[in-house]
Amino acid sequence: MGKYGYARVSTSRQQTDNQVSDLLREGVSEDSIVTETISGATSWKTRPALKRLVRKLHAGDTLIVAKLDRLGRNALDVLTLIDVLKKRGVAVRILNLGIDTSGAGGKLFLLLLAGFAEFERNIIRERVLSGLETAKAKGTRLGRRPSLPEEDLAQARRLKAQGLSAREVAKLLHVSKMTAWRAMNS
Repeated sequence: MGKYGYARVSTSRQQTDNQVSDLLREGVSEDSIVTETISGATSWKTRPALKRLVRKLHAGDTLIVAKLDRLGRNALDVLTLIDVLKKRGVAVRILNLGIDTSGAGGKLFLLLLAGFAEFERNIIRERVLSGLETAKAKGTRLGRRPSLPEEDLAQARRLKAQGLSAREVAKLLHVSKMTAWRAMNS
């Protein structure tokens, strides 16, 4: 049942000293504190030091951070990390909030965080759908670009009308048989 600390800053001009001091005051030994210089906007899965620390943690261990935003800026990503740790029996303590996920208050905090994460997902989904609607309204063609220009599609339809097979049309247009078949039937 060990205590492990994680301290992160976004740029090399910043220092983790205050965070490390807070972790030491909480009883985390210096050799159990992992520091990292990387943006909080990146997923915890792409932060090498945090990822190594997460792999090292076992049931009964506690991960301690000075502030919630040290784990990440995205509620969904932070919740995913805390959920992964919870399933493995690892508690998370957030010092500035006084939260310990092993207690009743911590469970309430996780429920609130899950609500915010769902809200965040819904907002992102609404923005994507709105962007797609706007693009459609402007006449932007969505999806993969056609593999054949319109004149080749028309030629493929004419060749089909003349009785040529998909294999023959494919040879003439220098495309696969399936692409020729789609063009002939578009």
